[in-house]
Amino acid sequence: MRFIFNLIIVLSTINLSYAKDFENKFNFPGGIYIQEINSRQFNLGLDYKGERVPTVQKNNKFYMIFGIPHSYNDNTEMAKLGYNGGHFIINPVSKKRTYGEQYIRISKKYTEPSKSNIERILKEKYELDNIKKKWVLKDFDTDFILPVIGTISGQFGTRRFYNGKEGNFHNGVDFAANIGTHIVSPSSGVVLMTGDFFYNGKFVYIDHGMNAKSIFIHMDETTVKVGDVVKKGELIGYVGNTGKSTGPHLHWSLTLNAVYVDPMIFVNNSLFD
Repeated sequence: MRFIFNLIIVLSTINLSYAKDFENKFNFPGGIYIQEINSRQFNLGLDYKGERVPTVQKNNKFYMIFGIPHSYNDNTEMAKLGYNGGHFIINPVSKKRTYGEQYIRISKKYTEPSKSNIERILKEKYELDNIKKKWVLKDFDTDFILPVIGTISGQFGTRRFYNGKEGNFHNGVDFAANIGTHIVSPSSGVVLMTGDFFYNGKFVYIDHGMNAKSIFIHMDETTVKVGDVVKKGELIGYVGNTGKSTGPHLHWSLTLNAVYVDPMIFVNNSLFD
C-alpha cells in the first residue's frame, strides 16, 4: 500500500510539473497564454471548443500557445483544453487591457448593403469559413516580422463605430502606406486562399502551421496563389484600397485556435527566451 501511495504522489508531481505556468507576458483578452505541456499532449494535439490549439517545440520542451478570446473580460473565466484521453483546465487571463474607440465614415454601401450584396457577403463568408477549417501540419515559427513598412493607423481590439453605429471590434492591425507598397509574409506558411471579396477587397489568407492563420486584406494586387509555400519575408502582394476601406492601408489579422489575437504580440518578441 505504501508503494502505491508513493507512486500516486510521484505521478501527481509529474502532472503538476507540466501544469506549471510559463512566464506569460501577454495573457490578457485578445492576447495569448503559453504553458508547458508533455510530449504525449504535444503528439496528440490539444483542442479548445473543437479547434486545434497551436503547439510548438522549443529547446527540447513542448508548449501550447492558446489564443485568448477578446471577449474574456475578467480573471475568473476558465478554459477547458482537451486531447485524446484527457483534458485540463486553464485560467488564461490575469492582466487587464483597455481598448480604445475609433469612429469611421464609410460609404453606406458597406453599412447598408443591398440585397444582392448581402447574398454575395453570405456566399463569401461561407467560402472563407470552410477554408478556415483546413489543417496544415507544419512547425509554427513564432518569430514574426512586420508584413509592411507603414504607420499603424488602427490598433487591435478597438471598438469601431461606422457612421456613428457600433460594429464589430477591430480584429487586426492597420498599417497606412502608399498604394503599391510591398507586403511580405510575416512568417512562413501555406497560402490557403486568395480572392476579391466585398468587405475584404483583394486578400491573401495564409496558414503558418498548427492552426495559426493570417489574413491580409484591402490589397491592390496579390502575387501568390493557393497552395504556394511562402517563406518569411517573401512578397505576397501590394498595399491597396479595395473593399471596405477608407484609404490605402493593409489590414492584418491573426487567429490562433480560431480566435483573433493581437498580431503585434509576435513581432520582435522572443516568447521563449
